[in-house]
Amino acid sequence: MKRPLFLNLLYVLFFLFYAGLLFYGKAYYLAPIAQKVRHPLHPLLRQSGYWGHLLGIVGALFMLLLLLYSIRKRFRFARNWGNLNTWLETHIFLGITGPLLVLLHTVFEFSGVVSIAFWSMVLVVASGLVGKYIYELIPHSLSGMELNRIELEAEEIGLTFEMRKLIPAQHLFWKRLLDFENKTHNPTALEPLLLFLEPLKLRRRLTLILNDVGGMHGKNRKKLLSLLVKRHMIHRKTALLRQTLKIIHYWHLLHQPFVIIMFLVLLIHVYIAARMGYLWIF
Repeated sequence: MKRPLFLNLLYVLFFLFYAGLLFYGKAYYLAPIAQKVRHPLHPLLRQSGYWGHLLGIVGALFMLLLLLYSIRKRFRFARNWGNLNTWLETHIFLGITGPLLVLLHTVFEFSGVVSIAFWSMVLVVASGLVGKYIYELIPHSLSGMELNRIELEAEEIGLTFEMRKLIPAQHLFWKRLLDFENKTHNPTALEPLLLFLEPLKLRRRLTLILNDVGGMHGKNRKKLLSLLVKRHMIHRKTALLRQTLKIIHYWHLLHQPFVIIMFLVLLIHVYIAARMGYLWIF
């Protein structure tokens, strides 16, 4: 799934800003708590300071905007609100940048309710990144919908046809390949999480088979290996689809409580801050 260009630009701009702010305030952020109060940047970068408070507000806003992805995904009236993949990538951007801004807002001091909010936020981000990886395991079409079995089989047949152009059907290689594929074991429950290792192992095994049977060199050999790996990964993803969907189900059960705790603590924190008069410039 390709990330939109505007999001790549936003990532670059954000991390340039973040690195610049860290460099500017590193002496303050690294100072012990007792010394922070007397630091020249304390009025500006402290939690209730002009910049520190603004970072907290923007970070909290980013995290609230995360909920728009759930609306786009779950409600019928929002189905025409743009491409779902773009929404997911924007959701991930907000899920990374929002907590990073809140981290600066805390000036790296965690205690009480702030500690609960921070670690809930860390767990939300970590579980979100795991969810992104699991989501990528499901074969997707350009529209973002899961490819059905017929589409996958059609793509696999197309790749096989391309390979037949490179190596004759009667070549010994095809028998060795069939024997290898028949030995492929049934996927375990955790195997989808390790799928990223599959192409490397597969390329090594297929190279050994090609070395044994001979008759393929140079660019054609590289192209054949590339097609074989692609076809095999389609086959493996089809076999792993059911296990992957189970993992996504359990991931949701784990991810959602962290999200609820994070937003609950966030609302409590905002309410207390407002009641105490910390309203930034308002």
